[in-house]
Amino acid sequence: MSVNCLSMMEYDSEMEKILKTAKVRIKVIGCGGAGCNSVTNLKKFGLSGAKLIALNTDAAHLKDKTDSDVLMLIGERLTNGHGAKADPNVGRDAAIESRDSIMKATANADLVFIIAGMGGGTGTGSAPIVAQAAKANGAQVICFVTLPTKSEGEIRKQNAKIGLESLTKVSHTVIVISNERLKQINNKKNEEESYAMADKFIVDQISGIVNTITDTSLINVEFSDLMRVLSHSRAAYVGVGESSGGEKRMDFALNDALTNQLIDVDISKAKGCLMRVIGGNFTIDEFDDISKKMLGMMNEDCEFIVGADIKEEMGDAVKIFLIITGVDSNFIIGNGDDIDPHLFGDDDSDNRIA
Repeated sequence: MSVNCLSMMEYDSEMEKILKTAKVRIKVIGCGGAGCNSVTNLKKFGLSGAKLIALNTDAAHLKDKTDSDVLMLIGERLTNGHGAKADPNVGRDAAIESRDSIMKATANADLVFIIAGMGGGTGTGSAPIVAQAAKANGAQVICFVTLPTKSEGEIRKQNAKIGLESLTKVSHTVIVISNERLKQINNKKNEEESYAMADKFIVDQISGIVNTITDTSLINVEFSDLMRVLSHSRAAYVGVGESSGGEKRMDFALNDALTNQLIDVDISKAKGCLMRVIGGNFTIDEFDDISKKMLGMMNEDCEFIVGADIKEEMGDAVKIFLIITGVDSNFIIGNGDDIDPHLFGDDDSDNRIA
């Protein structure tokens, strides 16, 4: 009887191959000026575990104002690197011209995040082409988009409607940030501060998802858990909450994760929930108690997956990260869902986009 034994060197080599294969491959793609700005902020934040790609028709913006792992100029023959001139048709045609490059950029990814501003040229026109390519390559596609304010005019509003409609057809989930709502929340702040709030929201959401499925934890959450939760419904809410300490720190962090000024959401009929608790010294009783409270807020048939991680350097602080699917929100659009006209200030239900 012969036994096939691997040497230690061969074993290490095989394990390295297995780990490389098992590692979740994540890409974040910013489309157009707004998307590239968000990717630059993710880079500043020091996001690890994901490849950052900035895609634009404006060569100067890419070169001078964008920081990313990969810079992609699209539609070079069409635009000569001078941008899409706020025309979504140009943005779309530029992406189609560079479709082969986009297919390569979105290949070999399990999860692709796409960030774009709706209403302008490059982001509005190219984001659906990028999402379509990522989906065709087998990735889970989650998009974050901003909508224009009323003061930006009817043309940008109509462009945003068409762009959002196209994007929802080729993505799994689209999370919408209304710049009009952002302006109302920050009525005493300047435009730069308002956009910084939107960028922070996107950074928190993406980094929360990436860290949840890439970090090794005491009670681990894996990519398969995320996919299992997302399989229940494509309408997914992402929440991040923190507390610096105190007797009610878990309650405060959970409430913080469930409360967002930019998005209204009802979780009472949720179908799936992934919750990760991170802290320096929380107890099993605290963990059990907050898990029960979370369960009590949702549908009794909701599938609930939990993870926990002890990080001693956090001290008394705790952080709670949530992904909840099957939620009711005008700001979260699953594949095939209708777009609520109130997102654009349209009160006439006959104007609803199918």
